[in-house]
Amino acid sequence: MDLNVLLHGDFAALGQAISDWDSLTKRLETLERDARDNLKAKATRARWAGVNATVTREFVAKTADEFTDAHTQAQSVANILRDTREELISYRDHLQEVIENARKKNLTVVDDGCGMFHVQMIVHPDRAAKGTTVPEHTETDEELLREEVKRVLTKATESDSTAAHALKSLVDSVEEGFADSAYGDRDQAVAAEKQAVQDKKDAEQAARLYSRLDSLSDEELKQLAELTEKGKNSPVFASELVKNLDYRGRDGQEALLLLSQSLTGGGRDGRDSTAERRLREALSTSLATATRPGSPLGPNGGTPSEWTEKLLRTAREGNGLPAQHPGSLAGGATGLGLLTKLMGSGSAVYDSSLLTATGDEIRDYETHTKHPYEGIADNWKGTQEDPMSGLMKAMARNPEAAESYFDPHRNDNLDYFLKRRDWPGGDVENKMPQDLIDSSARHYLGDALEAASTGHAPGIMAPAIPARHDPAQAAVFSGVVSAYGQGIAGDPAGGMPAGLRHSMGGMMADYVGDVHQILGQDRTNPTDYSGLDVKAQDLVPVIRAMAEDGTAFAKLHDAETSYVAQELDKYDGQAFVREDAPGAKELKAFVGQSNMALGQMDAVRADVIYQMGEDKKSVNAWNKMMQYHVIGAPVTGIPLAGDTIQRLVDVGTAEYQNNLNAEVDKETRQNLAGHFSAGHRQIDAMLERAVHSKVPENQWYLMYQDPGQFERGLQKGGLGEYNDGLTLGVGSMGKPAG
Repeated sequence: MDLNVLLHGDFAALGQAISDWDSLTKRLETLERDARDNLKAKATRARWAGVNATVTREFVAKTADEFTDAHTQAQSVANILRDTREELISYRDHLQEVIENARKKNLTVVDDGCGMFHVQMIVHPDRAAKGTTVPEHTETDEELLREEVKRVLTKATESDSTAAHALKSLVDSVEEGFADSAYGDRDQAVAAEKQAVQDKKDAEQAARLYSRLDSLSDEELKQLAELTEKGKNSPVFASELVKNLDYRGRDGQEALLLLSQSLTGGGRDGRDSTAERRLREALSTSLATATRPGSPLGPNGGTPSEWTEKLLRTAREGNGLPAQHPGSLAGGATGLGLLTKLMGSGSAVYDSSLLTATGDEIRDYETHTKHPYEGIADNWKGTQEDPMSGLMKAMARNPEAAESYFDPHRNDNLDYFLKRRDWPGGDVENKMPQDLIDSSARHYLGDALEAASTGHAPGIMAPAIPARHDPAQAAVFSGVVSAYGQGIAGDPAGGMPAGLRHSMGGMMADYVGDVHQILGQDRTNPTDYSGLDVKAQDLVPVIRAMAEDGTAFAKLHDAETSYVAQELDKYDGQAFVREDAPGAKELKAFVGQSNMALGQMDAVRADVIYQMGEDKKSVNAWNKMMQYHVIGAPVTGIPLAGDTIQRLVDVGTAEYQNNLNAEVDKETRQNLAGHFSAGHRQIDAMLERAVHSKVPENQWYLMYQDPGQFERGLQKGGLGEYNDGLTLGVGSMGKPAG
């Protein structure tokens, strides 16, 4: 930067530019908020079908996201300009101070142009006049002045040039649309540029180490793991790495798949070492990062890049080399499996474009191949080697992508996976040991369906009970219920696969508000929370099939107990003991619904125990799944609002477990009302606890008045509803088991 430019430059124009960018940013912020809260939110909630459910919703979502990126980019530009202007002004002020101090020693600096300047002595016209004294200076003073001015100009030049480079890089970082990189100032932008340079160098080094994977020392393996973990979330590192891989004489996509093969299933020496597991998981994250939107290899307008499309072709077709060649890559189920095993590793979150494209590729392969899974189709190994396994694991980590993939308004994937797909090993799946069931492809399908229908990764309870779900999520849940709600009794051949039971419990728990209304009310309209149009006679068989897994059934019971507790807490204490109190009629109706719902659940539990017959070991094991392991404070795993609600849950679950039946014989099975009461006793215990919490002790006697709101309206009325629920539950299960 020239001396005169810094000293006399007009920064007013730059200030006006910053003001213009600030104004633009504020307008974009308003547009972003409108696009997110109005356009996108309404499109998500809309009950669209056909073209509107596919093209329009996707277009609206993409448009709304573009407004977000536009606002982010505009804010970054304004921040960089503002920071640079402030820096340049500070350098100008410092330069003026340096020059002023130099005058005191009779020195100044002169601009030579092109960034050059020289130091010279100030010539005074009256220097020779009698009595005139001129400040003296030394050569050291001249040198110090020269160096200080040079330092200030260098810093100003760096500030100006790096800002320009950062702004250009920000604009050029994406081919279409706007960048989502957020920079608070020029320093952050410059640091990001420097980091990108370092990430590229690290990626090149990691690629060189990967090329020698088979012969790396333990120290080199550790170094490679550290490099890949450090850069796995950097788009620059990730894209440079996967593009430049070279392994066993093959490069790019082939090398990536060969590395997946080498790092999967025992690693290089038949043992899956910690270092190799770290490498596999980091490589998976690198692939996810490299193929996400905004990354160099990411999708264009939602369509996978050419690099990604070649990866899918290579996985499906292989490379045609003879099997004895060290770089031989088999295609078909093997190649696709190598890709999805890598995608399923670790905790990488893949973009929906790659997830969907991979699913489409596998489905196209298996529907256009005569024997797609020959050799593993009829045995348990098929459930482990199915290429859909790793894909579903990855899909479950991106609920939004899973929702889109299984949304029946958009495609027929849900119907294909639930009804039409010939699952490898499916005929023996229900006979496998539990550990194999829990690692089967169908189990991971369940995880993906749970993510799609709930909007969160599996294993995470709803943040609030009752939870609400958008139309696409509700459609997925309804589709699963429809597939397994056709009068199933027990879990016969053709019933719910064992691998789906666990996730079905998670889905039921998340939809407990809807489940409660379906089981407890005789509804002719959709449920209030998620708009489900499902009947009890269709839902109960699904609960029965799911209940083969006691843990899955316990999830639903936990959620129902929590829902009942939260609803009971909403009523004033007088509604529990006085028929004329505000809310008393509504409370009576709700208590009846709760008894009805738990009655049908207990009918399911009775059928499970009856089917087990005299196998007390199995009965005890199932009941143990229903136990709570913290004495005095049952653990539901569901977040609750307040101590009062927690106490209601505690007393309800404790009462329920104390009344679990150890066995159900034929006589009991035919007269459940005479032998089953756990659900009703649970409600009664929760009602009594509510009174003790909400009503003064001197009014507790009102609970025992008969007739009275508590004794007749809530307790005895609830018992009648509970017994009706037992009867309805048996009827809804179709032909009773046994």
